[in-house]
Amino acid sequence: MIGVSTIETENRMKEIAGNLKRDMKDLLGESANIVSGFFKRGACTVRGMADRWKNFTQDISGAVGTLFQPFENALPPALPPEREPMVTVMESGAPELPVGTRMTLYEAETRITRLNSERWNSDGEPSPVRVAIDYIMEGEQDRYWLPLDIGAGCPSMLDQMEDYVTACFYHPNVVAQDFYNATEGLGALLHERFGPQLQDDLEKLSSKVLGFFRQHCTISRMEEQFEVQAEAMPQNGRKQFERSMAETITALRLAANTGRQAPAPQREQARPIQPEEPPPTYRAKRPQQEEGQAPRRSVKVTLKKSRRGRRQIPHPARAALPPSDKGAYLWKRKAAAPSQGQTGGNHVSI
Repeated sequence: MIGVSTIETENRMKEIAGNLKRDMKDLLGESANIVSGFFKRGACTVRGMADRWKNFTQDISGAVGTLFQPFENALPPALPPEREPMVTVMESGAPELPVGTRMTLYEAETRITRLNSERWNSDGEPSPVRVAIDYIMEGEQDRYWLPLDIGAGCPSMLDQMEDYVTACFYHPNVVAQDFYNATEGLGALLHERFGPQLQDDLEKLSSKVLGFFRQHCTISRMEEQFEVQAEAMPQNGRKQFERSMAETITALRLAANTGRQAPAPQREQARPIQPEEPPPTYRAKRPQQEEGQAPRRSVKVTLKKSRRGRRQIPHPARAALPPSDKGAYLWKRKAAAPSQGQTGGNHVSI
């Protein structure tokens, strides 16, 4: 009887372990779908969320390694440090932009603007498109997924990005909805671990990344102007101008990607001009000063000294504007409970 009891206990333990393993895999799978959904919807960038996911699952057994694939393959091979951001079509309902189309950021901006204008007289619904923008900012590689609409009246790609990021930033309850649709207890845990990353990324997208993308488009427009100038130049000086143009554009993109100032072109420093000695005849014609007689002051010197002696009236200091906390209340949790008689709101912070 003792042997039979031992076998039953071992079988029961194996059953419990198997159930726990399945439950853990199911919970991790649900968690992976929620977290990866945030960057695929454009609520954050890939790198920060992928790093947090690795820290979140660092103690998990390799038996559930397949759950890491959305994050391990989230970043493509690194771009060269002087490259313009690249755009890849990931999902598309527009036949003009098939899945897998890859182009520079400026090409995507101009192409999507052109497609919107070509559909101006169309009565159909806008076509949904989702793109991934790969870039290097401040020396770090990252990727941003951006949902777009292609159709009549739709803005350009970067204008749609600005509208979308602003909407996410000022409506965190919508962004964080997946946390509270998860299994009981799991949503609160994911909110605690990944909510701060959503806030940081939305602030970075709004204050840095969008301006960084516009800066690269400005460099591309400058490159187009250089090319037009080169076509109008004579053949003998065109090659040298094109070489100088390419070096300038590369330096500007490298400076934008690394966050460093572009080096100024080196120029030969001219020698300081030495004052010439007056000729002897000039000295001979100068009137001699008698000993003890002060030299005569010019009228200009006297007026300058008179002005410097006046009391300067200081300009009234301008009151510094208080730092803007626009939208900050949306992200901070209220430490105190609501007072008596006050009803709770529907506000959700990330």
